[in-house]
Order: sequence, then C-alpha cells, then structure tokens
Amino acid sequence: MTGAARGIAVLFALFLACVGGVAVAQDERSNEIEAARAEYAEIRAAIEAREIDDAAAAEERLRTLRDGSRQRLAAVERDLESVEVQLSPLGPAPGEGDPPESDELAAQRGALDRALTELSGEKTRIEANIFEANDLLARLSASRIQTLYERLLTRGASPLAPSVWGPASESAGAVWNGAADYFSAWRDRKETDGGVAPAVGIILGALVISLVLFGPIDRWIAATFAQEIEKLKPTSARRVVVAGLKMIARAAPGLIGGFVIIETLRAQGVIAETGEPVARALWFALVAYLLMSGFLRGLFAPANPSWRIAPVVASRGRIVSRLVIAIVIVFGLKILLSEMFAAAGGADQLIRLIKATGAVIVGALLYALCRGALWRGALAPAKDDDASKDDSAAPEGQQSGVEFWRIARRLGRAVAIVIVVAALAGYVALADFIASRFYFLAIFLAFAWFARALLKEFARWLRRRLQARRDKAEDDDETRARDFLFWSDLVINVALLIALTPGLLILLGVPASNVSDLASQALFGFTIGGVRIPSLANFALAIVVFIAIMALTKVVQRAVEKGPFAHSHINPGVQNSLITLIGYAGMIIALFAAVSTIGFDLGNLALIAGALSVGIGFGLQSIVNNFVSGLILLFERPIKVGDWIVTPSGEGIVKRISVRSTEIETWDRASIIIPNSELISSTVTNWTHTNKIGRVIVQVGVSYDSDPEKVKEILLQCAQDHPLVVAYPAPFITWMDFGNSSLDFDLRVYLADISNSLTVRTELRFAIFKAFKEAGIEIPFPQRDVHVKSWPPDHAPLQEKKGDA
Repeated sequence: MTGAARGIAVLFALFLACVGGVAVAQDERSNEIEAARAEYAEIRAAIEAREIDDAAAAEERLRTLRDGSRQRLAAVERDLESVEVQLSPLGPAPGEGDPPESDELAAQRGALDRALTELSGEKTRIEANIFEANDLLARLSASRIQTLYERLLTRGASPLAPSVWGPASESAGAVWNGAADYFSAWRDRKETDGGVAPAVGIILGALVISLVLFGPIDRWIAATFAQEIEKLKPTSARRVVVAGLKMIARAAPGLIGGFVIIETLRAQGVIAETGEPVARALWFALVAYLLMSGFLRGLFAPANPSWRIAPVVASRGRIVSRLVIAIVIVFGLKILLSEMFAAAGGADQLIRLIKATGAVIVGALLYALCRGALWRGALAPAKDDDASKDDSAAPEGQQSGVEFWRIARRLGRAVAIVIVVAALAGYVALADFIASRFYFLAIFLAFAWFARALLKEFARWLRRRLQARRDKAEDDDETRARDFLFWSDLVINVALLIALTPGLLILLGVPASNVSDLASQALFGFTIGGVRIPSLANFALAIVVFIAIMALTKVVQRAVEKGPFAHSHINPGVQNSLITLIGYAGMIIALFAAVSTIGFDLGNLALIAGALSVGIGFGLQSIVNNFVSGLILLFERPIKVGDWIVTPSGEGIVKRISVRSTEIETWDRASIIIPNSELISSTVTNWTHTNKIGRVIVQVGVSYDSDPEKVKEILLQCAQDHPLVVAYPAPFITWMDFGNSSLDFDLRVYLADISNSLTVRTELRFAIFKAFKEAGIEIPFPQRDVHVKSWPPDHAPLQEKKGDA
C-alpha cells in the first residue's frame, strides 16, 4: 500500500468514527424527540377534554419541553453544519458521462448524504414539536382566560341575603378567637425565651424610627428637587414632575419604614409563614395611601395655585382628595382583611362578604368622584412657556381636553354603577375584579403620566441646551423647537405605550407567563411556516444602523466640502456632483446594512430584482428613466449646479440635481422642476458649461447723415471703457445693414462672466446714448413720406381752399 493510499485509509477511518458518533447522538435525540411528541399528545388530549387540574404546572411542563426541543434543535443545526462542511470539499456528485469516483470517496459521500438526510428529518420533527408546544401554550392560555371569565360570570348568593351573614359572622368570631390565640402563643414563647417587654420595645423602636423618617426625607426631597423646579415657570410637564416628587417624598419613608417594621416583626417571631401575605397586604395599603396622598398634594397644590395640575378650585379639590383617599383606604382594608381571614382559615362566605362590601363602597365613592358638580367652574390652566405663540388653536385644544374629561367622568360613573349592581346581584368576583383592575389601572396610569412628564421635561431641557449653542433667527428657531417637541413627544408616547402594554395585558387577566412569551417573541422574533419573522429589536437596530450610517455620510460630505474641496480649484458644480454621489453611496450602504441587520438574505435580492423588473417594465419605467438620467447628469455633467441653462421648459440657474428631477430657478425667482429624462433627451443650451465667458451683442441704429467711422470709434471706446468687458477676445463692430430709417451696427463684446450680460447691456446703452448725444450723432426713429395724388372735393387740404378763396 502506498503512502497516499494509507493516508486516505486513515482519513476514511476517522470519518467513519465521526459519522458513527453523529449516528449515536442522532439515536438519542430521536428517542427524546419521540418522547416529547408523545407527551405533547397527552397534554393536548387533556386540554381538549378539559381535564387539566393544575394549569400552571402543565404550562411549566410545556415550557420545559419546549426549552429541551430548542436545545436539541441547536445541536442538530450544529451537526448539519458540520456535515455540510465535510461534504463541501467532495464537490458535486459525478453525473452521467463523468468518470466514476473511487470507492472510498463514494462511500464517504453516501454516508454524508445519509447523515444529512437524517439530520434534516430530525430538524423538521423538532421544529414541529416546538410549533406544537407553542400551540398548546396558546390553547392553555386561552383555556385559563376562559376559566377566569367563567368564574367571574358565575353568580352566587347576594351579600344582602341573610344566608350569607350568619356563616360570615360565625367565621369572623372564629377568626378573631384564632388571632387572639395566635398572639397569646407568641407571648408565651417570648416569655419563655427572655420576656415580652424587650420584644415589644424593639418593635416600638422600629415603629418610632419609621415615623421619624417621614419628616427629614420629605423635607430633603422638597428642598432639593421640588422647590428648585417651582422657581421656574410652570409648564404641564413640570407640574406633573413636581407632583411626582411630592408623591415620592411621601412614599419613600413608608417603603423604608414598612420594610424595617416587617423585618423586625419577622425577627421577633410575630410574623409566621402564614402571616407573610397579611404583612405584605398591610405594607401595600400603607404605601398606596402615602403615594396617593403625596400625588394629590401635587395634583391640587393648595398652597401654590399656579402649580395646580387639575383645573379645580381649592374647596372642590379638597373634596376630590378625600374621596380618592377614601377609595385607597377602603381598597387597602379589603385586601388586608381578605388576606387576614384567608390566612386564619375564614369561611368563603366571610371573604365574599368582605369583597362585596369593599366593591360596593368603592363603587359608591367612584360615582361620587365622577359627579360633574365637582368639576364645574374649573380654572383655566396656565399657559406653557414651550407652547406655540399662535393662540388660534388654543380654544380647540381646550375644548377637546374638556370633552375628553367629560367622557372619562361618564365612563367612571358607568363603571361605578356596574360594580355596585354586580356586587349586590351576587356577581362578587366580577365586581371585585372590575374594582381592583380599575384601581390598579389608575395607579398604573398615574405612574405612566409621571414618567411621561419626566421624559418630556428632559427632552425640553435637552432642546434648551442645544438651542443655547446655536445662533439662529427667531422664526427658524421657533419652527425647529416645534418640530423637536413634536418628534420627541411622539417617541416618548410610543416608547411608553410599548413599555406599558405588558402591564395592561396582565391587568386584563392575561397570565404573566403568556405576556412574557409575547414580549420575548416581539423582542427576539418568531417563526411562521418556516419563515423567520424579525424581532422588534432587529427592526429598531436596523433603524439605528441606517440613521447612523446616514449621519456618518453627512459628516463625510461636510468634511469633504469644508476640507479638500474648500482648498481646491475644482468647479463648484463638480464639487456638488461629487458630494451628491457620496450621499447616494452612503444611502445605498445604509439600506443594505439595515436590511442585513433585520436578517434578510441579500442573496434573495436577485429574486426581488427579477420581480421588480416586471413592475419597472410597466408602472416604474418613468421613475427608473429619471433616476438613471440623474446618474448620467452627475457622472457626465452636461449641466451642474450653478449653470445657466435654457431648456424647452424654461431658462434659469440650476439649483439642485436630485434623483428624479432637477430644480431651476428663473430670473423671476420661480422654481421649475424638470424631469431628468427631459434634460438628457432634449436640447439644452448651457451658457456656462466649460467656462463663464460669453458674448454680448448691443444693436445700434444711427441716421444716414452720421459718419460711420466716427460711430465705430465711439462704440469701440464705450466697450473698452467698460470694466466687465474683456480685452481678449477684443470687442468689434459689425455694420449689419442699411436699414429703412438708419444705419444698423452691432457692438459685440465678450464678458468674463456671462451672468452679468443684462447689466453690461444696460450700462453700454447708457454710455452709447451719452456719447452719441455729445458727438451730435442722431439715433433716428422710423419715418415714412406719404404722397396723396387726389383729394375728394369736400376734403381738400386747407391751403387749397384758401387759395380758391
């Protein structure tokens, strides 16, 4: 055996070992794939039969199976890539008429082809399993939502029924006795461990520390932030920011103090494992009260009306504040009592009664809060400094705002009525769901409002910093300011809407896990029918890449224009063409980079180009013709920016050559937009194509009594005396003709800049008229002698009539 044959044998043996390892891995994966498929089938059957006892556990199991399928898919894709790499050096299989390949090579190709086929089949089955998992998760989510709303629409006994109050009272007594026993047991344990007094002292100390925190933190936030902002002129955003800071100033001590108290109670053994929900409910109720009281203090600003957000007089503002605080307290007590009785093993009737009572009270307070009498006589909100100076649209905007709040109040009254009626009719779960969702939605939107105002104020601060570095005209600055504020507000609103959508879905009852899946699919993309849909993150990154490359292109254009071109003698029109070409190149690069970032295969552009060729042949022919003509204008440069041209469409100076058309400014300062194809296909006169030198003709007529040599001398002298007339080519005179009334001469001169032709013609005519007048040369006007052969008797000339007399 030769050395080469021995080497091939060794490589073939190594290849067989690799293929064997892949085959073993394939067998293990195949068993796992089949096991997952069987488990998917069992879960699907249970969902269809509605035999899922624990939906959360089933959902967790589906996610585990899906994660395993994704890991197997990644492994299969790696093996596929490895096999394709091994198959690539072998080249294509020999066709008919080609010489056969060696047995070792044929065996290697066959093994690789079989491995490739098996791996492709595994990939298809794994993708089918992943699709099945996603479908089952969607069905399970829909089933959970359906179950939730079926439970909400299940009617029970009315809280007014006597059959509810009896068991509820007995359960309440039992719970009270259980609570007394619980604290008695705690006291006994503490007496055994070392006494009750030290434990009570530690708890009271933690309570005192929590209460002490309220004053310093509140004053520090007010002095550091709120008072500094209140020194500025109030705007809508600043009012909300100040209200938010006051809210934080009130809530921060509660957050810190509540944490200190809960940890102290846990350390002293007061809070057992079953009491954790009760402690959290108490803490939540306290923080919600502090947050809302702080926000209301900023919302109505009784001490500083100019910083008041709600356009309500102070007396009604106090009533509104009390109603809102009452809703917060009632809702907090409802949650606290429900958790307390649930932890103590209270009867369902008691918990239903607590929820029904809380819903009825919240509904009544909400209805009172939405009464129109509280909001009549509203004060007009102060104008924003950043608002437009044009007040014509102000009444319309105020009217739309008033209409919005009128609709909101009516909606609030309708919700309040639904809550009360549902609770009294026995739909306690529905009433509690609506009341709680409305409550959390209000808090949610309040925080969103504060975040939006904070971001808007930051955008305005950024604009002011940028404006301070510019020196613009007042009108231009106002226009730029309005544009900046519009786009910044749009970006902030869209970003907040995207960020708040998951929370809104959870409030509507969608499980948090499903919301997480939706967010993950939106951020990282998903697959439909084998087609990968790019994620929002990819789209956002593509937009950023496109904007960044376009901004870099602008920087390069400006650097070239201010650098090399500014210190060269290149024609300005040529400079403009080159700068435009740089812009086109940057735009193409940015477009391809953005498409690649999204994940689109640039190799498929050939297919798209083929499809577009049909459209180009029909509807896009004119556009493509103008685009290609624009490129020809930029490369061949028959015209360039700054040229004086004459076209069938008009005459003027070229101002801009774009992709589709060219803009010409006429002498009347009108703009003519000419398609680029017209400039290529039709005749164009360019006065300044290679240079600006041009000839001017001034036509002059003198009387037949004038000396032609003297006339020639005067005309040449006028031309030579003019500063804009060049010496070479020299001016010259042509005797054009013997006219009917004059001897006709042309004064022909050359100018260094033909754009001064009208000025030079005018000044030469002034000079010629003055020189002719001083030399006594007459410029005749047309004359004609009329000879009358005979007159009618009654119309004889006057002299003849006198002679007859």
